[in-house]
Parts: sequence; C-alpha cells; structure tokens
Amino acid sequence: MPIKVNHTEISDDDVFQEMQYQTDASNVEEVIFKAAQALVVQQLLLQAVGVKKSATNEEEKINQLLTDNVIIPTASVESCERYYDNNKIKFLDKERGETLPFEMVEAYIKEYLQNQSTTSGINEYIKILAAEANIQGFDFENPSVMNIKIQ
Repeated sequence: MPIKVNHTEISDDDVFQEMQYQTDASNVEEVIFKAAQALVVQQLLLQAVGVKKSATNEEEKINQLLTDNVIIPTASVESCERYYDNNKIKFLDKERGETLPFEMVEAYIKEYLQNQSTTSGINEYIKILAAEANIQGFDFENPSVMNIKIQ
C-alpha cells in the first residue's frame, strides 16, 4: 500500500529512491521509516505552498512559508548564561583544564540555542500540517503502520 498525503501518492519506489539519503539510521527498518518520513514532510510543505515537486521556486516558497509561520525567539544573554552555567563541561579547555569564559563562547551558545529553537519550531509547524492533512499508510509515531515493499 502506498503512502498518501491528502490525494498525493508516495510510492514504494519513491521511498526506495529516498533511502540513500538516510545515513544516520541504524537498521533497514529505520532507513525505510526515515525515508518515508522525509517524503511525507516534503509533501506536506509542498502542498502548504501550493507547488509541485521539482518546481523551480519550490525551495524559496518553502523557506518563505516557514519564515511566515514559525516564530523563532532570539536567545537572550540570560538564556545563554543559563545554558553556560548548566553545561560548563562542554566549555572546558582541554589543554589548560579550565572552563572557557562566558564572553568567549557566548556567540556559539547563542547560535546553538537559535538553531535548537528553529528546529523545534519547524517540527511543531510540521506537526500542525500533519494534523490538518489526510495521511494514509504512514504514522510519525508508529513505524509499523507503513506497508512499504522494497524490492
């Protein structure tokens, strides 16, 4: 049974093609699940912006969609300091055996927290899109729902 996102089909062959990009999976079942998940997410985003796969402005439209719908708070100095205080072991200068001063790592912490917020925000937005869509043959929480036949 293929996967369907609203009325758009994702075939077993599509999943097979996507599997090559799933390099962080530990077994074949996880590779299949991650490939299917990537294609479902891609289809949700394409449908949200109203373009077909491989459209010339596909990436630009998806980026604009995310910019318009995902609010990412800027990491404050206080949140950076709190992260620093709770994770001092990560800022250890191994040569000197001392913790690097906050001022030296603040920009890295801010970027890290910003990236975490962005990832979290995008994941939440995708959950909203998924909840509003009719998805058949795939479940984000339960890989056993898939019935992909990889030849």
